[in-house]
Amino acid sequence: MAVGPTAPAAAASFRPPIPPPPPCFDYRAAVLADTRAAADPALAGLVDSGALVRVPRRRFGPVPAWRPPDFEEPEEVWVLGTSHLSAESVADVERVLRAVRPDNVVVELCRSRQDLTFLHSIKQARFFFVPELAK
Repeated sequence: MAVGPTAPAAAASFRPPIPPPPPCFDYRAAVLADTRAAADPALAGLVDSGALVRVPRRRFGPVPAWRPPDFEEPEEVWVLGTSHLSAESVADVERVLRAVRPDNVVVELCRSRQDLTFLHSIKQARFFFVPELAK
């Protein structure tokens, strides 16, 4: 005998915290003007292809109540889509880092790439470090 709600009942009771945009909503078009206006002209190709998107703070929504009172959202977040370690992606990342000069960088890795970080030390996995950017 099963304990707890069945899969259909559990799925039916789930409600997302924020309603999704309507099906016709084009996020890329909505943020393209902001991105194009703020981006260095050298990044225009990445912006036009949709690989680079800028999300200004006003699009983040309200700061959640559970955050500390002195918490400050960043002014903007830049998102760059890349391919796993392709030479073109490495060059794109370098161009964006040089042009934007961000305070922080976040790298999203798939599970297989995450596993690589545990198999090799940072010194052995040279692809985690771009020496030209350390200057």
